[in-house]
Amino acid sequence: MTTEKISQRQDQYDRGRHLFLETAKKLFKSEGFDRTKISDIVKASGKNVSTLYHYFPNGKTDLFKALLLTDIKAEFDKLEKMMMPDTDQPVVEALHAVYHQFVHIFYTNWYLMSIMFYYKSEFSEEMSPITRAGTDHIRSLLAEYLKQKVAQKELYIPDCDVAAKLFFAPGMEAMVVNFSEPEKDVYDTSQIDALIATWQRDTIFFDQPKS
Repeated sequence: MTTEKISQRQDQYDRGRHLFLETAKKLFKSEGFDRTKISDIVKASGKNVSTLYHYFPNGKTDLFKALLLTDIKAEFDKLEKMMMPDTDQPVVEALHAVYHQFVHIFYTNWYLMSIMFYYKSEFSEEMSPITRAGTDHIRSLLAEYLKQKVAQKELYIPDCDVAAKLFFAPGMEAMVVNFSEPEKDVYDTSQIDALIATWQRDTIFFDQPKS
């Protein structure tokens, strides 16, 4: 088999897999994970059931795991790249970008978070390394970024590890509240702006004589 034919087969395989994932995602969002049947996904995709099980032998469980990797882990990887030192980007702009991306991950993929919540015992093994470990890793990277800015005297933060945990809290709270108050802007940065302003204002303490 030529390299070209192998490539064509791989492309065909990837397109088929992607079609099932996108179809399942749409139905999981509109109908819910529990109410969505394999037959619904097959019908909506225009394919047959044997093809679906060829890609996803464990049906909905494998579809969920695959969506977890494509829709959440990939976004965490993108966020990690944003946390790399960038001396040219103003600190407020950089922190806004990180905050927005963090909120975006969970807000746009809340249907996966809901599945995790209701089927925690079934999917915790797959979810934890991505959501919990991913969040902890991003907080750790943010803490290092904040320490760098403290060292450069752009921000004054007594405990950067604690600050990194506080930084994302308003976004998580806003997403939860959004389900009872849909008009709430989950990307609102007013609380974050107040936090950053405090860190910037308190740089005056760098000039205070040590007792």
